[in-house]
Amino acid sequence: MTSPSENPAQLRVLVIGGRGFVGSHVVRELVARGAKVHVFGPAMATDLLADLAGCFGETTGSVEDRAAISGAIRESGATAIVTTAAYGEGQKGLMRAGEVDADRAMAINVDGLRHVLEAAQAEGVGRVITTGSSVVFGPAEDYADERVDEDGARRPRTIYGLTKLLSENLVQYFRDRHGLDASSIRLPIVLGPGLWYQGAASAISGVIAAAAPNGRHGVSFHDEIIDLMHVADVACAIAAALEAPGPLEPIYQINGFSARMSEIAAAAEELVPGYVVEHEIVPPANSFPLMDDSRFRRQFGFAPEYDLRGLLLSRIEGEQK
Repeated sequence: MTSPSENPAQLRVLVIGGRGFVGSHVVRELVARGAKVHVFGPAMATDLLADLAGCFGETTGSVEDRAAISGAIRESGATAIVTTAAYGEGQKGLMRAGEVDADRAMAINVDGLRHVLEAAQAEGVGRVITTGSSVVFGPAEDYADERVDEDGARRPRTIYGLTKLLSENLVQYFRDRHGLDASSIRLPIVLGPGLWYQGAASAISGVIAAAAPNGRHGVSFHDEIIDLMHVADVACAIAAALEAPGPLEPIYQINGFSARMSEIAAAAEELVPGYVVEHEIVPPANSFPLMDDSRFRRQFGFAPEYDLRGLLLSRIEGEQK
C-alpha cells in the first residue's frame, strides 16, 4: 500500500467532487503546493476551475459507479483521495436536498462513499479523507459543554445529518476491518467564493455580497452563535492532513471562528460606509453545538488565516472588483 508523503510534490491526489464548492478549493490548494491532482465527478454548470485548465487531470463520473472510481485511481496513480461528494439538487442546499430526496442522499453520501473506500482499499490507496459535518450532532441544547469535541454524542435530526453519521461509521469500519488510513473531517458552515447553493451559508454570504456604500440589505436569520470557516482555510486544513506522515485519527473537527448574525452584520456595516443590514431575527430551523477543534490544531499545528473581519474583507473586496 502506497503511503502519503510529507513532500507535497510527491503527492498524487484524486479529488472526488473536485468541481464543487469545497472540492474546487481543495484542488487549488493542492495544485499550488505542487501535488499532482486528478479530479473525478460530474460535469458542473459553472466552471470553478476554468483558470486552472491544464493543471490537473480529470475523469467525468459518479460515485455511484465503483468501477469508474477504480479506473480514475489507476489512471491517476493516486496515492491519496479526498472526497467532498455530496447530494445537492439544484440550489436547494445539502440539508434541504436530503429532506426532499432521502434515497438520492443515501445513494450519493453513503453508498457513494462506500464505493470510494472499497475502490481505495482494492487499488492500494494509502489515505482517504472525506468531508464530514457538524450536522451529525443534535440540537445545541442537548449538550452541556460550551464546545463539543469529536467524542460528543451524535444525534442528527436531518437526513443529511444521518448520512454524515453513517459516513463516519463507514470510515471506522474500513479502518477496523482493512486498516485503511481513512478519516472524516467535520466542517462547520463554510463561506467563500464559489458558494452556489442556498442555506445558512448563502444567507450570510448575501449580507456580504450586498455590502455597498449607502446600501441596504434585509436578512431573516436567527442570532444564535455558529461556527464558520473560510473555504480556503478548509482546503489548507485538508492539505495539511494529506501531507501528514500519519496515521490519522478517524474523526477531526475544524473551525475558523464563531459569530452571530448580528456580529456579522455589524462588522459589515463598520467596513462599508453607510451600509445598513436590516436583520429580522427568526427561530433557527436547526441548531448545532459549537465544535471543539483543538485536536486538529494541536496535531497539525494548524491555525486558520481568516477571522470574521478577514473573511468579510476578502469577500467585500472581491464583490466590489
